[in-house]
Amino acid sequence: MPSARTKSYRTVAAFVVAPMVPAVILAGVMLAAGGDSQTLGYATFAGYISYPFALLIGLPSYLVMRRRRWDGLRAYLLLGLGLGAFFVALFAGLAGFEGDADDPAGLDLLANLAVFSSLVLACAVTSTLVFWLIVRPDLHRPQQAAGNAGVAAK
Repeated sequence: MPSARTKSYRTVAAFVVAPMVPAVILAGVMLAAGGDSQTLGYATFAGYISYPFALLIGLPSYLVMRRRRWDGLRAYLLLGLGLGAFFVALFAGLAGFEGDADDPAGLDLLANLAVFSSLVLACAVTSTLVFWLIVRPDLHRPQQAAGNAGVAAK
């Protein structure tokens, strides 16, 4: 069983590395779509969004999941999907309320929401997967088989 120090290091590393994943994915998509180095500024912007989101939403979610012992990959991926959907809804709501009805840029943004949402959901799930692979909370479970063996011996 890993030590408490190792668990702490892995958790910190996961909160440092996992929020970079959306920026890397966005950079890859931008470059694959024919963008130049100037369009990589969008990837930097994604980093500016993902780190605060990870600390304000991801950290409390992680603590709740740890407390409830929801440590499986499926639980984490569902959380990532839910948080990605929350981000899309938040963004769509803000873009809808802030945009002018006659503004074609706002209408284009909402029209492309399907593409945007699929990219955000893919980034959220991939980032959550990377986080889970680094932290590996399933490895920190108490061994129930050993505990049951002691009860059976008595």
